[in-house]
Amino acid sequence: MSNYNEMFKLSLNEIDLIEHAVREQIGYLSQMNASHPKTEEEKSYQQIRKLMDLLGSIHNQKVYYCQVHHRSGMPLG
Repeated sequence: MSNYNEMFKLSLNEIDLIEHAVREQIGYLSQMNASHPKTEEEKSYQQIRKLMDLLGSIHNQKVYYCQVHHRSGMPLG
C-alpha cells in the first residue's frame, strides 16, 4: 500500500492564495445559511467548521520571525 506525501513545499504566495480561497468559501457558505432550510444550514455549518479548522492548522504551522537583540539574542518588543 502506498503512503501519503507528508511534506509539501508551497511558497508564501501559494499559502496566501489557499487562505484567501478558504476565507471566501466560508463567506459564501455563511451567506448561504441565511436563505436555506435547516438541513442545508446544518450541512454548511459543518463545512464552515472544517474550513475554520483548516485555517487554524495553517496558522499554527507558520513560524513568525521578529527582531532579536544582537548581543543577548532575546526578542525585541
